Amino acid sequence: MGIFQPQHWQLALRNLQRNRRRTLLTGLIIALSTAALILTDAFVVGFTDATVRSATRMFPGDAQIHHVDYLAERDETFYVPNPEPLLTSLAREPSVANATPRALAFGMISSAADNRAVQVIGIAPDAEARVSRLADVMVDGKYLADSGPVGQLLMGRRLAELLEVDLGDRLVVSVHNQEYNSADQQLFRVSGLFHFNAKGFDEEAIFILLPRLQSMLAIGDGVHEIAFNMQNASLASDPYLPLWQQLSGPDVRAEGWTTLMPQLASMLALTGSSMAVIGVILFILAGLGVTNGIFMSIYERTWEIGVLLAVGTRRRGVFALIMAETLLLALGAVLVGMLMGLGGTLWLGAVGIDYGSMEISGVAVAEVIRAEVQATQYTVFPVAVVALTLVAALYPALYAARILPAKALHKSL
Repeated sequence: MGIFQPQHWQLALRNLQRNRRRTLLTGLIIALSTAALILTDAFVVGFTDATVRSATRMFPGDAQIHHVDYLAERDETFYVPNPEPLLTSLAREPSVANATPRALAFGMISSAADNRAVQVIGIAPDAEARVSRLADVMVDGKYLADSGPVGQLLMGRRLAELLEVDLGDRLVVSVHNQEYNSADQQLFRVSGLFHFNAKGFDEEAIFILLPRLQSMLAIGDGVHEIAFNMQNASLASDPYLPLWQQLSGPDVRAEGWTTLMPQLASMLALTGSSMAVIGVILFILAGLGVTNGIFMSIYERTWEIGVLLAVGTRRRGVFALIMAETLLLALGAVLVGMLMGLGGTLWLGAVGIDYGSMEISGVAVAEVIRAEVQATQYTVFPVAVVALTLVAALYPALYAARILPAKALHKSL
């Protein structure tokens, strides 16, 4: 037969009811630790997802394809001369949701009031709207249209303020023409203003039609970047995904966001490690509280334990009794903690936390962070809390089992 007998459970339940205040306080420590662990993990998961979405779905995409030397040099001469085969392959790939080509150039934008260095981005408007949120962050004017005037231009509202321009105003954009090795200057009109809530875009980027920038750079049909999103965004975080090798070649390289943004990936990995540290701290605090509560219970019942041992109760039976009390207490407290954690998670998921324009590893967290419910929070965590509570009770239970009846019977409370 096992160590636990039916009488152990009956005595354990009775003993827990004898000092309800102490039982309540000890159980509250376990419940709060469980709730804090669940709520912290829910927030970390929500924070991670919001950060990744801000870093990828806001504009860059889950993954990108470049010329093998482009990212290292950021040189406009390193471009993909014929992107159509790659775009066709992406369109046929079941795991890929949408893709868009882009041309990128460092340039200068000039108004009557000021000049500023900017990143000039040439886009295919319809394809871009399916990959990034550029069309969704428009705050004034109109989004670019493939059939619209070739001189249309989008800029951040903040950049427009710095240049002292408004919708319809004329601006001169200058980029480096690769064919003539000289500046190519052309006139544009401000057709729309956007607000990404990220300085890198709102003050330092402008968008024009892809064919116009290709013409200004003299790169033909070439593009510097093909951005695409996955059907399952989590796939892009796998640096060994076979798709990367499938899309890469001698002159081009496909990479997911973890490779493109290693600093962000490292920061998020560190966040996961921090969660483990928080869990250990909570377990230690809960364990100390449980150990203290059980010892207090043992000290109050030393005479009774001595009597049990004196009348022939085996030491293993005393050990089992203390462990049964702890298990019942842990199960009840963990259940309460799970309900508290679920309530806190649902509330924080509905309300969220807005960090405004906070930047992390160069990424502006532009979304409200909402706690997210995960299965492990209500399966793995509760089991771990119960197990570690029992571990914390081992020493007090062994202490109780080793009490000498002769000394215990002389104890008076």
